[in-house]
Amino acid sequence: MAKVLYDWQLKDAKWLAAKNRLLASDCGLGKTLIAIEAAKMVAQGPILVIAPRLSKEWWEETICEQQGGYVGVAGQAGRGIPWDRVSQWGSRKPLVWVIIHPEGLRIAYKQMLIVPWDTIIVDEAHRFKNRKAKQTQALWRLESKRKMLLTATPYGKSPADLWALLHYMYPKSYTSYWRFFERYVDSKTIPGRSFKIIKGGKNLDSLAREIAPFYRKRRKKDVLNLPPITYTDMPVSLRGKQEKLYIRLVKEAYAELVGKEVILQNGLVKTLRLQQCALDPSLLAEGVPKTVLGEVPAKVEWLEEWLEDHPNEPVIITSRFRTFVERWLIQLAPKSTIVGGMKTNAVQEALAEFNRTGRLVGTLDAIKESLNLQRASTMIVMDGTWSSVAEYQLSQRIHRISQTRPCHVIHLVAKLEHHRKWTVDKLIRRSVERKFNEAEMMDEFIRELEEQWKSSILQP
Repeated sequence: MAKVLYDWQLKDAKWLAAKNRLLASDCGLGKTLIAIEAAKMVAQGPILVIAPRLSKEWWEETICEQQGGYVGVAGQAGRGIPWDRVSQWGSRKPLVWVIIHPEGLRIAYKQMLIVPWDTIIVDEAHRFKNRKAKQTQALWRLESKRKMLLTATPYGKSPADLWALLHYMYPKSYTSYWRFFERYVDSKTIPGRSFKIIKGGKNLDSLAREIAPFYRKRRKKDVLNLPPITYTDMPVSLRGKQEKLYIRLVKEAYAELVGKEVILQNGLVKTLRLQQCALDPSLLAEGVPKTVLGEVPAKVEWLEEWLEDHPNEPVIITSRFRTFVERWLIQLAPKSTIVGGMKTNAVQEALAEFNRTGRLVGTLDAIKESLNLQRASTMIVMDGTWSSVAEYQLSQRIHRISQTRPCHVIHLVAKLEHHRKWTVDKLIRRSVERKFNEAEMMDEFIRELEEQWKSSILQP
């Protein structure tokens, strides 16, 4: 049954249907539906949808529900699609849609060059922010009459992440990455080094004015009456042997666990190892028992107590470390666990079990995109990631259209019980918050410009 769009979704569809637009609305506002409706309004030929592997079936199902036309889903390496026949269909009605994931695009783009694409829709477009990546360069080579880019997180570390997307939409206007970088990225050069340290963005008001004609972002609170979402940094004290090991790793560059060596080669490695130690010391070396110190890790103990106190609460539990998920979390929901590399049908079975039981566990990378997880209203993040984009995407899996309960995202943040000091977890949380604030600043500039247009002070 076709879904009825809100008035603001129809307006966004009409806006997106114009040539080459970037829709950056919050997660959960139906960008898939909006893009399908936009393509139906204007497309006169084949439509290409580039979407993450786990969301290809969702796109296929939604296109069919909206009576969009014939749909073909490309398999691995773009297999399963007769590209020569697609190129002959031209203005055929009903519309012909082809769905492929980024890796398949990278491999099969030469076959796809023969197709006269009317519209190309890029879902989770931030995956193409790396201008040097082969999949990004493959995307640039595909021609179409119009381009629709969808992402709630168009940039993370700095506005430089936007350039590859802008170059794809308007290659004649955005020809130089470094000219764009110098204008909008706040950076510094370290003497004797060949790279720059990115501090953030600059001239964001100017950037907002520049991209406003083809960039739109809606916020949930402006268009939906969703229940609130709250974020809690939950302190969890490390104690006993886990605390002592963490302190030792802070002070030294070498440790030994049950005959296994742990060497901290540089600052990046040390940061990773400290995060692993704060979560589960068994992650520090392969082949050690999960209770390597003879005690349950503090965060696992906290989680067990929380689940005992909330036995009927629908919840999602996630970690960035697959080994941790497979050692500790999978036993909490063996039939509703999602990790990287799973086949699509296995993911769908896990989601079906989750919708039945209300409990899902998984790795952050596997569940942060394209999944509708509003069956749960609580999410527990066992550890953190430095990526503000990933953190935002993850939390928005539960705070979406049709959510009826207040949502709560709990980040477990380790601290030292006896020394009363925070661990690396706190540094990660602060870093993520700063990056969010910068992105929100540019979005605010965009909204100010939209208000000016409404009052006829400026004309787009």
